[in-house]
Amino acid sequence: MASHSAIQVVDLKQPLTIAQVPTITPKANEIRVRVEWVPEAPLDVYQVDAGLMINQYPHGLGDSISGTVVEIGDGIEKFKIGDRVCGFVFHSEQEKAQQVFVTAPEHLFAQIPAHVSSAAASTLPNNFCTAYFTLSEKLGVKLPWPLVNHETSEDAQSPIIIWGAAASVGQYALQILKHWGYTNVIAVASPKHQDKLLSLGARHVVDYRDSATAIDTIRSILNEQDSSATVRAFDCVDSKTGSLIPLSKIVTKPGSTVAALLPVVVSSPDPQQPETELAISFDVQGEAEWATDVKVQGVAVYAYEAHAFLRDNLMPEILGGMLAQGAVQPNQYREIQGDDLLTRAQKALDIMRSGTVSGEHLVWKVWDEQ
Repeated sequence: MASHSAIQVVDLKQPLTIAQVPTITPKANEIRVRVEWVPEAPLDVYQVDAGLMINQYPHGLGDSISGTVVEIGDGIEKFKIGDRVCGFVFHSEQEKAQQVFVTAPEHLFAQIPAHVSSAAASTLPNNFCTAYFTLSEKLGVKLPWPLVNHETSEDAQSPIIIWGAAASVGQYALQILKHWGYTNVIAVASPKHQDKLLSLGARHVVDYRDSATAIDTIRSILNEQDSSATVRAFDCVDSKTGSLIPLSKIVTKPGSTVAALLPVVVSSPDPQQPETELAISFDVQGEAEWATDVKVQGVAVYAYEAHAFLRDNLMPEILGGMLAQGAVQPNQYREIQGDDLLTRAQKALDIMRSGTVSGEHLVWKVWDEQ
């Protein structure tokens, strides 16, 4: 059987390795894609440093790719050999992103239009799907597809807080809300990203760096509008002290809703305190003191396939359609370079682990013609 190179983690907190894995021929309704670009994600750090969602080693990494279709199975209707696609791949080891070839079901992919580079497109799959799934299924934001005549919902003026709006998921959440006519959006982020976030659809940008000031500012904004209004809040950071606890002091009206990405980061490594380690939790409700009758829920985007419409349409039709229309802009990205696949993978992981990434997405090349 043919084989190809794949990045793997072989044990907890160990350096990445490279291995040869089988190249899988697509079955019916599957395609095989040559992986050209992948984004680095916080999940990669959580898996390497905390063993998150790893039941057995060695284990592959990554769930978002962009590349070229090189082989198709029976029944494929949306793609042909040679098409550029981006994909959200996560079912099994054969679908892990950080390898030269991925074989996966057709519904996990979207066409990349000519005006979008493959590197830029790699920032979309997980983060766009997370934003759409959270807004529509966890926060109850009405996002009908297809959108006809840009009709807006009757609750388009209700307040929505996006905490971590400059993060990749946050930027896509802003663009989705803007596309569907939701204009009363409070973005919480570093002020250096203010102009960009306003252009993406935020009405207000609040500096997160001083939690007490941020809490007071957002409360003031909400009270000026309607002090009795329920609030929907999307925590794209899910840091216990940095976002979850502040939100618990803001979102207090009965009937309000909070959705927070999992896992909750309880503590992060601190170079000044070598004994500090990464600690994570899945108990969004228990990591902060929430007001009575505020609905609080964690978000694991892989569950989106339980919704038949989203399973069949979120990647190929909604993401693909919005990208083709120019209704969504890929994240600004920074290419991580290195002489070989393993060097690029380890360098990107180390930079992500450092906690210095802000307002951009790290991407790196997998397949190299050389």
